[in-house]
Amino acid sequence: MSNPLNDDEYDQLDDLLAAIGPQSMDVAKLEGFLTALVIGPANVAQETWLSVVWGGAAGSDEAAALVLRHHDYMRVWMQKDPGSFEPIYECGGSWTVEAWCDGFMAGVSMAPDAWAPLRAQQPALLLPFQAPLNAAKLPQAVIKINEFFHAPQPKVAKAGRNDPCPCGSGKKFKKCCGA
Repeated sequence: MSNPLNDDEYDQLDDLLAAIGPQSMDVAKLEGFLTALVIGPANVAQETWLSVVWGGAAGSDEAAALVLRHHDYMRVWMQKDPGSFEPIYECGGSWTVEAWCDGFMAGVSMAPDAWAPLRAQQPALLLPFQAPLNAAKLPQAVIKINEFFHAPQPKVAKAGRNDPCPCGSGKKFKKCCGA
């Protein structure tokens, strides 16, 4: 698992992002954005989402290395221990829940069609991210969205050779679809 950024690296990343210009994300917006990318249903190409982080400007190699490390860490974290999710704005600093939510919704907008099933089946899960923000409900909403898109798929029992074929023909599996 990739190591999380430490406090000094978060500060360094915030400075590097600010140096790119006002169009780039800050750390809070970046983390919200990355959260949506890692828990969401679509695999967005790295070069595509990095250009959004930079706001269309050119990012530095140093900033890219920290952003990619944080992305990798968050991806593994949400796969292995999503129940411990804690957004960065809860850790103090000058990062705001508003910026985090802006970033999250920007991440959702990277693949709106892929997020359509969530909007159709459980639209309330996205409400805490939109004005008026509900910071208390955000971590749980992230966990539930992650479960929605990445829940373990139940294993389908395979037909045995002498079982009836699941196609409904009435023949044994080995004489039908299993041949």
